Amino acid sequence: MSFQIYRNTSVGESLMETIEQLAEEGKLPEEVAMAVLKQFDTSMSEAIKKFVVGKATMKANMKTYHYYENVWTFSLENVEFKLNSGGAGSMSSAQNMMANTAKIVVVDAKLGETV
Repeated sequence: MSFQIYRNTSVGESLMETIEQLAEEGKLPEEVAMAVLKQFDTSMSEAIKKFVVGKATMKANMKTYHYYENVWTFSLENVEFKLNSGGAGSMSSAQNMMANTAKIVVVDAKLGETV
């Protein structure tokens, strides 16, 4: 199973815009468009598992949270991220990033393995 949340990224949105344009022009059948989107979802999930090795910590004030069908969505304020892109070593030397607001979507990775 793949998750469609990657379609909300800038790459995913660009892909969907291009697919819609090609479909409107009659250059891309609907079945092919759906297959491309499904492959994008799968490829993004696999790439994240394979290439993302960093670790992070986060401190924030939680504004709201929502849980539905094994997906958590958190709306945060006054967010401080510490990012260690190498994935090893102390977080004391990690890069700090601040944001006024952030939205975090958390999906149970085991869901992708069961279907």
